Amino acid sequence: MRRAVLLFPTMVLALLASVAALVALTIGPAQGAVTLPSGFTQSPVVGGLTGPTDMEFAPDGRLFVAEETGKLRIAKPDGTLSTFLDISSKVDITGERGLLGVAFDPNFATNHFVYLHYTRKATTTTPVHNRVVRVTANGDRAVAGSEVLIFRLNNQSAQNHLGGALDFGKDGKLYVSTGDNATPENAQRLTNLFGKVLRINKAGTIPTGNPFYATASGKNRAIWALGLRNPFKFAVKPGTSTIFINDVGQDTWEEIHRGAAGANFGWPVHEGVANDPPYVDPIFAYGHGSTNTTGCSI
Repeated sequence: MRRAVLLFPTMVLALLASVAALVALTIGPAQGAVTLPSGFTQSPVVGGLTGPTDMEFAPDGRLFVAEETGKLRIAKPDGTLSTFLDISSKVDITGERGLLGVAFDPNFATNHFVYLHYTRKATTTTPVHNRVVRVTANGDRAVAGSEVLIFRLNNQSAQNHLGGALDFGKDGKLYVSTGDNATPENAQRLTNLFGKVLRINKAGTIPTGNPFYATASGKNRAIWALGLRNPFKFAVKPGTSTIFINDVGQDTWEEIHRGAAGANFGWPVHEGVANDPPYVDPIFAYGHGSTNTTGCSI
């Protein structure tokens, strides 16, 4: 189990919750108390969450928290939780699967669109796969029956290394991260969507300006960057087009990459800093069990 903490400088705000490790790397308990940087404080905001996987502030300031089991919750200022949406009947939670990501439309104030990245259970006609969908908000609840499929990812052969993040860039495009699905070679191939960061229009179509639009085919034209193992989370630097990608490592290194169109981050050819063009090295990497870290997954 891990402890998820949201920290804000000069503000007493945090989310304290036990988070199931959604990475293949075995994680031990943290050693000692956390020493906060100057100007940071922490305080519990809400409890009672089950397997939180992602959290995002809506443009109106509400804090939404995704639970692996398929519930999207709202953390209220009084410390209580409300349920915005419950799609647990559709979500496969085996291994690292589940409801993995949430994002808000740049025009949320007018269209009230909320985007989700989750693992769809297998049906009699459709194998298990991850998908990006959109629902419409009405206050603190999603409109019943408003779910729209935006983008369907590949069928899965494994229960781990699924990525799961999504967010809008400054360009208004929706970025989606995917893991290699426990087949490292996937990450270097333009014939599948695994081990990549994808870039799509918010309606689910693929921008013709994507870096591999002319060389890939079909949905693979959505590939924006490749060579990733399990980019479980990424973040867009506010007010900029800069994307920082957290890539969960294997035996030795955890990595943070600066996203770039067409970049190849090297997995599984390299892990950590390799100084080997044309692969793009991480801007920061730390080793497992090194003296200045706990060795935990990024």
